Amino acid sequence: MRRGFTQVHVSHLPEPVMSARLQSLHAVGEAGISIDFLKMTPSGMSFLVADSQSDPVESALKPIGVRCTVRPARCVVEVHAVNIRDEEGMIARIVAIAIQSGARLEHICDMHDRLLIVVQEQDLEPLHQELLKLAEAAK
Repeated sequence: MRRGFTQVHVSHLPEPVMSARLQSLHAVGEAGISIDFLKMTPSGMSFLVADSQSDPVESALKPIGVRCTVRPARCVVEVHAVNIRDEEGMIARIVAIAIQSGARLEHICDMHDRLLIVVQEQDLEPLHQELLKLAEAAK
């Protein structure tokens, strides 16, 4: 588990959206802000920054006039499993358990050996407990 993130949504970008995305990313990069979990949406994008960067990211985006929403107190939960993509139904089982925990899943990303889930800080413990049960059952 990694704590201390803020989720940033940049939305309602003007056409052409790709150019507006590039301008937004350039502004964030020029401000020296590192981003994680970049996701494209039809009219914008979202990403994570360190909680300490929530004000700087808003300041970087304000001059270019884009709509920006920041949501602090986000965490990244890592679920490790070798060959997670190759084990039939494993990702579906993990995500189903995460949903059943009552956690609001804000982003999900899979890699060859892990699943990453972004949740609000308040949802971290219930999700963690449910995932521990899954791990114990798998032994």
